[in-house]
Amino acid sequence: MTAYPTLRVKVVVERHYAKLPRFATIPLATIARWGVDATTTIEGTLNGTPLGRRSLKRWDDRKCWWIDLPASLCRKAGVEVGDRVDLEIRVAETKLPDELAVILQTKPAAKRAWDGLTPSQQRMLREDVAAAKRSDTRRQRAERMLRRR
Repeated sequence: MTAYPTLRVKVVVERHYAKLPRFATIPLATIARWGVDATTTIEGTLNGTPLGRRSLKRWDDRKCWWIDLPASLCRKAGVEVGDRVDLEIRVAETKLPDELAVILQTKPAAKRAWDGLTPSQQRMLREDVAAAKRSDTRRQRAERMLRRR
C-alpha cells in the first residue's frame, strides 16, 4: 500500500436539513496530497474521537471532499452543527478481510463475480464484509454478496 500522510485540518460541522446527517467538507487542495480521485475509505479522529472507517467522497459542485458525521459520532465528540473542529484523517488499510480473500482464492465463481465489479463496488463489498465483528459473519457476508452477482 502507498504511504499516505495523515492530514490535520480544521473543519466546520454542517447539515443541510434536520433529517440528514451532519457532514464536514475538506478542501480539494488538502486531499490532493494523497493523489486520490475517487471515493476513498479513511480513518481518523474528530476532536480526538475515533471516526471509525468512513467514506471520503468528492463533491464537485462545492469543489471539495466530504465525510458524513453520524449523530452518534457527534454526540461522542461533543460537537454540533456550526462547531469548528479538529479533523485528523488518513487513508484506511485496503487489504481484503481474510475471509473474503480465501473465498476469492478457492471459489472460481466468486472470483468471477468479484472481477465483474467496479472498483467502487469492490470497495463497498470489502467494507461491508470488514464491518462484521465475527469471522463467521464476515465469511457469510462475503459468500452471500458474491453469490448474488
